[in-house]
Amino acid sequence: MPDCFCEGMGLGLRDRVLLKIGVSACLLGEQVRYDGGHKRNQALLDCLSEGYELVPICPEVAVGMGVPRPPVHLITQGAEIRAVGVADERLDVTLPLTAYGQQVAVAGLGLSGFVFKSRSPSCGFGTTPIQNGDGSHHYGNGLFAAQIVQILPELPVIDEVVLQQPVLRALFLRRVDGYGQRSL
Repeated sequence: MPDCFCEGMGLGLRDRVLLKIGVSACLLGEQVRYDGGHKRNQALLDCLSEGYELVPICPEVAVGMGVPRPPVHLITQGAEIRAVGVADERLDVTLPLTAYGQQVAVAGLGLSGFVFKSRSPSCGFGTTPIQNGDGSHHYGNGLFAAQIVQILPELPVIDEVVLQQPVLRALFLRRVDGYGQRSL
């Protein structure tokens, strides 16, 4: 097994069915970010790709936003959180991102877990800045991630930053294995 942050955890057993983990596509090195770049996370790849099937998902590309594209951020508008353009708030992709999250959650795709990209307006998990009307901000979920965790509350989820913490990573992977075994 490669020298990775999961070494010694007993993952990658050759006789088991590979469980699927959804992963924000940019973390797998796909050039899908708004600026045409990626956020490849080699530690994540080294660890999880040997014992799991990684399923790349980029909600922003899936809803037709293109690469490169104008960046969006989350704002509070009344009681609602909206994904709007940073430079031009008339660009509003709230409905497509929310609908795609619902579609993926309902379809399930056979996923046993999900690794989200931290701070993303679509994929952030508790770490995405949300601008309030008074200029302050708070943190919450990206719109796609929010639908996944709302519709599939038992699906194990984590972001790439928290995945680096050994105890929380081990807990996540145990939950993935348990969730996956129930689905087989």
